[in-house]
This record gives sequence, structure tokens and C-alpha cells, in this order.
Amino acid sequence: MKPCAVVVCVSCALGLTACAPKTRTYEKTVTASVPANPNTTLAQAANRLGDPNDGRSGVRLVSDGEQALVSRLLLAAEAEQTIDAQYYLLHNDPTGHLFAASLLQAADRGVRVRLLLDDMDTSSYDAMTAALDYHENIEIRLFNPFWRNQSLLIAGLTDFKRINRRMHNKSMTADNAFTIVGGRNIGAEYFLAREEMNYADLDVLAAGPVVNEVSQSFDAYWNSEFAVPARAVVGEPEEFSLSEARGRLNELVEEAKQTQYGAALRRSAQENFADGRLSLEWVPARLYADPPSKAAGLENSGPVLASQLLPYFENADSEVNIVSAYFVPRNKGVQWMTELENRGVDVKVVTNSLASNDVAPVYAHYAKKRRALLRGGVELFELRPDAYQVQQRGINWAQSRSGLHSKAFAVDDRYLFVGSFNWDPRSVNINTEMGILIDSPALAIQTLGALDEALPAYTYQVTLEDTGQLKWTTRGEDGAILEYGSEPTGSTWDHIVAGFLSILPIGSQL
Repeated sequence: MKPCAVVVCVSCALGLTACAPKTRTYEKTVTASVPANPNTTLAQAANRLGDPNDGRSGVRLVSDGEQALVSRLLLAAEAEQTIDAQYYLLHNDPTGHLFAASLLQAADRGVRVRLLLDDMDTSSYDAMTAALDYHENIEIRLFNPFWRNQSLLIAGLTDFKRINRRMHNKSMTADNAFTIVGGRNIGAEYFLAREEMNYADLDVLAAGPVVNEVSQSFDAYWNSEFAVPARAVVGEPEEFSLSEARGRLNELVEEAKQTQYGAALRRSAQENFADGRLSLEWVPARLYADPPSKAAGLENSGPVLASQLLPYFENADSEVNIVSAYFVPRNKGVQWMTELENRGVDVKVVTNSLASNDVAPVYAHYAKKRRALLRGGVELFELRPDAYQVQQRGINWAQSRSGLHSKAFAVDDRYLFVGSFNWDPRSVNINTEMGILIDSPALAIQTLGALDEALPAYTYQVTLEDTGQLKWTTRGEDGAILEYGSEPTGSTWDHIVAGFLSILPIGSQL
């Protein structure tokens, strides 16, 4: 190494040391979820929907994006005591405005609102966060925050081990009577509100005992050392006051109501939640979640979600169906799935194609394992980027590109899991995740039947020819079988980028 280079490196090291993470001090109060009051509107609704009070929970799968947003807005509108919401992303867009306004309106009625957000994408609306947090009935905390007196570059260089671990959990609970858990963040693309691209996703709307489990998990995260009061991160409200924030949100909500999408939300509310329209299946259900201490990367933090779910696969008899937006099996994953196949368990995986995947490195490191998976007997299906255009549903489906964002699996026509957990190293080892596991043969069979019906037209099945060549097969709108000898989605440039990314040693971080 040349002497001048040594001087430069030493100077950089000293500079980074000066910018090293500092110990932060702040005050925060430990709070807990409030037991459900049987006299609240939502508790009474659960009883009307058939709560047998025998340990079973009421569940409803919500696949439609418009219905998913309406569910959240109606829970906020009906809440009388508490709302606890935990999300990885809350976008500064019309759906985020509707969601935030619904929380503010609940707080104005006297409802205690606790909002826990991962700090991955909140800095763009720090002023609104500060103003809302000033409300006497709203408290916002940021999980594992990026401190605002540091640039992202410096944070990445000096504090990567910490900030690399994110809270990917997604839940909203009202009056400890109803909860929504699943794969959706709060943003337009998760609720069919974008013109250019929308995600296929899945939530569980639930009542009964599983709601308490979600609340207990929320309390653990809310009171953990990683949940920092928003005011300690973003400071006091300066740009505008709470009343000004309320006025701005009201303006944004009125704008959203006047759109075609606003009309679609009203139709969805009438079609799915008017008197007599909502029903729940009362079945055994259980929440599984990572401990919040996973964010510290400690081996003794308690069993992670992946290990908690492993027994269901070890005891599988006939089949495992996996739907995962981000699927990066790695060598151990390929071996594990092959072993399942070798003992007679059929494994089917549905994930994104090149053009429907919004994270190119994830696709690249999945694609390099395709042949090994197929040789092991695994069935592979990749979402067509025009699936929504084929379905012709919703106001934006006809023109938008499709992306898979669902995270679900089913075992043996009995167990169905829906949550935030992707089948990739990041969900297994780095981020925190959660989901509800439902024990219901009827619901599992119904869900798998709908999946099998959708696959031929909305996905490409990937198979391996005797020559070692991959083949993609789908069904055209006229019912004809279409076959491709090379990848049918993505531009030439997309393929070049994917090929380059596949050789980078980044698989463990995806």
C-alpha cells in the first residue's frame, strides 16, 4: 500500500470514529393493551358474528386491496377505546392520508392511539409525525430509528449492523376486539390505488382469542428498547401545529374522496361490510411472531419465527404450498425442499417473475437456484406481470402491472399461514416478522382450490426439459397453452442486470 493511501485510509477511519453511534437518552412510558370491553361496538359485532367463546377465533381472508383498506378505515371509525397499529411502511400518499386521518379522528373521539412504525421510510413526513404525536391521545414510536443528525451514508458506514435490522411486522388492532394481520403495508400499491403497478396481497381479519395474542406481541415491541418515542427522533412540531396538520389531512382526505378510487372504496364498504354482509370462520388460530430482541441480532433472544414454524413442515404428510413475494432459498433451502420431496411431500412455490419483481437482486438470487429446485422435484410458478390486466377487476387493474406481495403457506390441506414472512434470508435471520396460523381443513382446501384455479392463467409454470433447458408455460386469454423457451418477461437490460446481480455475494442480505 502506498504511503499516501495509508494516510487517506487512516484519516477516513478517524473521521468515521468521530461519527460513531452515540448513546441516546430519552424518556418513555411503558403502556399495555387494554382488555376488550364486551360493551364496545366491535366486541358486540364479534358476538353477532358467532363467537362461540370456546377458544376458537373468527377469521376472514382479505385478498382484495380495496376491501383491505376499507377494513382498516372501518376499524378506526368504530373504535371506542384503543387502536394499536404496527407497520413497516406508511406512505405519504392518498391511502396513507386516509389511514392517518382515520387515526386522528379516532383520537379526537377519545380513543388511545399507539402507532409503531419502522423508521425505514418516515423521514419524508417528520413534520406531520411531530404534529400528530403532539395529540394527547396519540403516541408514535419509531422502531430502530435513523437518527436525523446523521446522513444515511454515515449511518450505513458506522451503524450498519444495527440499522440493517428492520421491523417488517404489519398489524392493526381496534378495542382488542378485531385485528388485521398480513402482508400489506400502508401505501397505494398495496390497496389497488396506483395506476402503474399494484400488488397481489393477503391479510387476515380476525376476532376472538388470537386478537389478544396480537396485542401481547404489539406490547412487547412497543415497550422494547428498539421502539423510540417519535419526538426523540424528529423533535418538537415546528413546521405546523396539530390544528394545521388536521386541516391539511382533511384537505387531502376530501381530495381522495372525490376520486374514482374514493368511489370504489365506498362501493367496497357497502358490498362487504353492510349489515349482514360480513362473516367469519370460527377456527383454531394462533399468532406466531419474532421476539423484538431479534433486532439486536442476539442468539439468545428467543426462538425466531422460522424455527417456531418448522415443526409444521417436519410433520407434513402430503404437500406444502408456498406463496412468497421474495423467495431466495439458498443452498440449504434447496436441500431442505428436496428432502421434503424425497419423503413424499409435494412442494409448490409461487413467486414473482423478473418483470413482476420490484427488487432485482431478490429475483437474481432466486433465479440461480431454479434448476436445482426443479431437479429436486419442486414445482415453480412465477406471476405474470399482466395478471391484473387479464383479470380486469378494480379501477386500476386493467392497466396496471402486477406484482406479488403475498406471504402465505399451506401444509397438508389443514394449516394456512398468512403474515409478513417471506421465504428469504432477511425474513429468517434479519428482520422481525409475524403472522397468523389457521388450523382449518375447510379454509385451507378452499384457499388452495382458488390458487390452483388461478395459476394456469395468471402465472408461468417453470419446468426443466431433459436437455436442461427451462420452459415457461401459461394459458392465453383464449385458453390456448403458450410455451416459451426463454424467459418471457423483462427487457434485455433487465436480464443483463439480473445476471450481474446473481454473482454478487449478497444473498445472505436478501
